[in-house]
Amino acid sequence: MYEQVCYQKPFLKEVIVRVDFATPVEKLEKSVPPKLFRTIAQNFPIVEPADVLMHEVAIEGDSLRSKNTSMKQWSYFSKDRGQQLTLASQSFFLQYKKYNSFEDTKGHFDAVVDAMNSAFPGTMASRFGLRYINQIDLPMHNPSEWGKYIEKKLLCSRDFFDNDDAIARLISIAELKYGDMDVRFQFGMPNPDYPAPVKRPLFVLDLDASISQAHDLKDVMTYMDDGHRRIQTLFERSITESLREKMNAKLVNQ
Repeated sequence: MYEQVCYQKPFLKEVIVRVDFATPVEKLEKSVPPKLFRTIAQNFPIVEPADVLMHEVAIEGDSLRSKNTSMKQWSYFSKDRGQQLTLASQSFFLQYKKYNSFEDTKGHFDAVVDAMNSAFPGTMASRFGLRYINQIDLPMHNPSEWGKYIEKKLLCSRDFFDNDDAIARLISIAELKYGDMDVRFQFGMPNPDYPAPVKRPLFVLDLDASISQAHDLKDVMTYMDDGHRRIQTLFERSITESLREKMNAKLVNQ
């Protein structure tokens, strides 16, 4: 079994963990408190603040009104720029182009959440999300035949089409509920050469777990554990032993 498994060569394209605040933390429009900054800088020492232009549209009676507003956004990067933390009055998120492990990501996130709670007691979140985007790119003779690496039950829509049906794109979406947690699972062949027929063997497993109800900021760490468990379970059910071998699978306790 692979409930706790580490992959030495994963096909992870991006990992994102995000919190949206129930009400804006207005003090972040002016500055980041020193203790919060020091916590962030431990893992994300490169600082790049910016003003982001927001375009808002509102319907008032028979008229359509729009306005542009500026929002302060604080971006922090790891030394190799493979990891980024972005903080604003309405949300903050971590984005990983270079991913090491869930334990590292959880540690980074937990430190920021704890510092946010200290700087802004009583902060409420309106949404929490954890997303893993896997892009499996392997040399294959037939770029649309993934039965060796992807669970066949997940490929049943592919089996519907004959060889004469030139597939240009084939993406499926499943939306699942686990109590208060939602998981949006997108999988299939996105085809970077679209609208031309599929020529490059590329298969996506995109798993996004989220909580979309108001909750204390301190509760997001429990949601992060639950979201990761749901995502990992679905991911392991989606792949074969051949793909695990390609990724150099190792059990964590080995």
